[in-house]
Amino acid sequence: MDAAAAEMSPAPRRDEGQRLRSVSDLLTTMTRKQLRVAVQAGRLHRVVRGVYSTGEPDDMTMLRALHDHRGLVFTGHTAMGLHDNTPVEWPVSARHDGPGRRTRQAVIRSGVPSNLRKVHGLTVVSPLQAVVDADRPDDELKDFLTRMYRGHRIGAELEKDVAALVNARGRACLLLAGTPTGTASRLEQDAFMIVREALDGLPVSVLTNQIVGNYCYDLVIPEARLAIEIDSYMFHAGGGVGTTVGSFVKDAWKGNEIAHLDWLCLRYTNYCIAEAPDLVGRDVRRHVEVRRRRQGVALPPAIEDPIWVRHPAGNR
Repeated sequence: MDAAAAEMSPAPRRDEGQRLRSVSDLLTTMTRKQLRVAVQAGRLHRVVRGVYSTGEPDDMTMLRALHDHRGLVFTGHTAMGLHDNTPVEWPVSARHDGPGRRTRQAVIRSGVPSNLRKVHGLTVVSPLQAVVDADRPDDELKDFLTRMYRGHRIGAELEKDVAALVNARGRACLLLAGTPTGTASRLEQDAFMIVREALDGLPVSVLTNQIVGNYCYDLVIPEARLAIEIDSYMFHAGGGVGTTVGSFVKDAWKGNEIAHLDWLCLRYTNYCIAEAPDLVGRDVRRHVEVRRRRQGVALPPAIEDPIWVRHPAGNR
């Protein structure tokens, strides 16, 4: 594989019939001369230094060798490709607990984040860490984030991935700003329509599922430094479905943090959206009118770790 050319290879395919064996393992059953003969005869194939396969190595075999025998965690364009099941581009992008380095097969960064994933049996970083490590156009990275962070209640997962970043947190926040993530519930869709209609004529934007500081909010209006949370009685009332001590603690400190960032968080219930939409619309508009700035406001980064890292009950 010519690393300098970084050629595109066929899409990764895992050959379950192939077996990876280290030199030390092979030398328990053969001599070095016998090993050389086996390689020359095509019975063994060198994959990476010190690792051989019993069949002709394909891209997935090489990735597996780097993963299993080098302890690499894949990131950047390689993690993105594994998520999307697209061709492998060499050299691969990876992370390791040791110092960063470059080899013929891999560009290795120092530091491994938490909140890792398994894809095709290989360990990869979160989609968010992957994009900040990838040298790709922003539009491509944002499209990838939109596809990876979809589904209801995706905000909690996104919050944890932001907190776990090894580097480039500011870059991550810039990529997330304005990138549609999550799948809005019917309640959130209704709230979005109410707010957008109420703000008609004002030069502001209404964004959904955006990170402000450490936490994800249902609706965000950057020009007014205003976030909106829509609380369902089923999920948010005391003893509601999915309510835990940790989520209760996080909810309290989420409000504390956004106030410290000089933002305002408005909260409405599902009953407000369903039965009093006019009240909600007027309330949002009066806050936006007095807080609106002529120029857009960037979504602020976190100033400290999220509460579940610092609070004894944060993960209970």
